[in-house]
Amino acid sequence: MDQQLRPLLAKELLQVRRSKGATLSATLLPILLMVVIPLGQAVATRGAPAGVNVPAGVTLPPGLAAVTTNPSRFFVEVLLPLYLALGGLIVPAISATYTVVAEREKRSLELILALPVRLRDILVAKLLAMLILALVVVLPLFAVDAATLLALGLVSWPYLALLFAVLAASLVCSTGIALVLALLARDFRTANNLNGAMIGPLIIVMLGILFGVPGAARIAALAAFLLFAGSAAFIVGLRWLTFERYLA
Repeated sequence: MDQQLRPLLAKELLQVRRSKGATLSATLLPILLMVVIPLGQAVATRGAPAGVNVPAGVTLPPGLAAVTTNPSRFFVEVLLPLYLALGGLIVPAISATYTVVAEREKRSLELILALPVRLRDILVAKLLAMLILALVVVLPLFAVDAATLLALGLVSWPYLALLFAVLAASLVCSTGIALVLALLARDFRTANNLNGAMIGPLIIVMLGILFGVPGAARIAALAAFLLFAGSAAFIVGLRWLTFERYLA
């Protein structure tokens, strides 16, 4: 790791740990989305009777046609990937709100930029800190999910690998969104509005994929979409990035 980047990364990680708002928000919401809600539904749907009978003449989207009458399959193939994706999307975006925007509001960015470091190093350190925080939070939660779902006999190891790919892709996507947020947001209110404006359409597309793509292909399609969205956010952010825009 670059010698200039190492102290910046340490500073960012220390700042995240000291921010109670960032720590609580980045921890409690993923716990709710990745453990509390899904595992409760996993236990409730295991061995549950057949679900809703589709009336004659009603055509369901391809992704729902095979799972609507099976609560366990509906949970594992539709709801669980959605919960994991949302959990991965939340952590870096919340971290960006508390680290980057807080610095901008406190006017401490000028002090950092006055140091003999490059703007690229500052942003890379911030994004790495967000990603490290996200990994520290979501990986143990995913391990809890995996152990429980395997014990209940609801998933297989290959399917768990697909679910992990969705989680990893959501982290990449959210880190890209965090980069754009770091360049655009000037205060907490703007940051929250931008978060909603960027994540809201992603959720709509994610639901379209989960409802519209049948079988295990929906998981691969979901991961591919999140990687595409994250890459697009990185490209936009890096093209937009200038010293003046970051400092403004």
